[in-house]
Amino acid sequence: MKTHSDSFANYKASSQGHIDFIVVVCHAVPALRADIALPRPEITHPPDHFKKDRNPKSWISSHIGNYTDELARSALLTVFSYFEGYVKDSLREIVAFHGGESAFQDRARIRSKRFLQSHSAKISENKRKLQDNPDPVKLAKYQKYGRLLDATGYRFPTDLLSNFGVRFLRAKLDDKRGMRAFEIPEILSECLLFDIEASERNMFEAARGLRNKLAHGRPQPITLATALRYASELHSLAAKIDRHICEHFFVIQEV
Repeated sequence: MKTHSDSFANYKASSQGHIDFIVVVCHAVPALRADIALPRPEITHPPDHFKKDRNPKSWISSHIGNYTDELARSALLTVFSYFEGYVKDSLREIVAFHGGESAFQDRARIRSKRFLQSHSAKISENKRKLQDNPDPVKLAKYQKYGRLLDATGYRFPTDLLSNFGVRFLRAKLDDKRGMRAFEIPEILSECLLFDIEASERNMFEAARGLRNKLAHGRPQPITLATALRYASELHSLAAKIDRHICEHFFVIQEV
C-alpha cells in the first residue's frame, strides 16, 4: 500500500532542505558578528564564491543587521512555491498512476458511456419511475426507486459527468495555462473532494497574499518566526492532502 506520494516525498525533502539552510545561516551569522567585533582589518575566513576584497568588513557590518528580514522573505517565497509545486505534482502523479492523461481520460469516458447502454428490464422499469417532471409530493417515491437503482450500481447524471471532471483536471495540469495558486483550495475541494477546513483555507490565503506582495517587490513586514510558522502549517496541510490522495486515488482501476 502506498503510504505517501512521490510528490510528497520530494516536497518534504526540498522544504526540509531549505529549513536546514536557514538553521545554518542562523548559526553562521552570530559567528560572523563575533568575527567582525575582533580588532582585525579583515574577516578571519574569506567567503565562499566571492573575493574577500570585494566586500570589506565595514560593508559586511552594515548589511548584517537585517539578515533575518531577508531570510524570512526568502523562506516564505521558497516554502510556498514548494507547496504549490507539490499540489500540481501530486495531481500529475494521480494521472500517471492511472496510465497517463490519454488513458485516464479514455477510461473515464468509456466507463461513463458504458452506463448509457441498455439495462436490464428491471433497471429500466425502475428508471422510468424517475423520468418525470419533479414533483415534491412524490419525494418518497423518488427516494424509493433511487435506492433501488443505486443498489444495482446504476449511474445517475452526477456520476456520468465525471468524464468532464477528468477533462477539467487535464486542463489544469497544462504547464502554460494550467492551475494558478489561487485555485488550489477550490481544486482540492471540488476535484479531489478534500475537506479543507476554514482555518486551513484562511492560512493558505494569508500566505499566498503575502507571497504575492513579496514576489512583486512590495516590501512587507514579516518575521522569520512567521515564515517558519507558515512553512510548518503548509507542510501539515500537504501531509493531510497526501493521506487523502493515497486513500482514495491511488487505487488500481481495471474495470
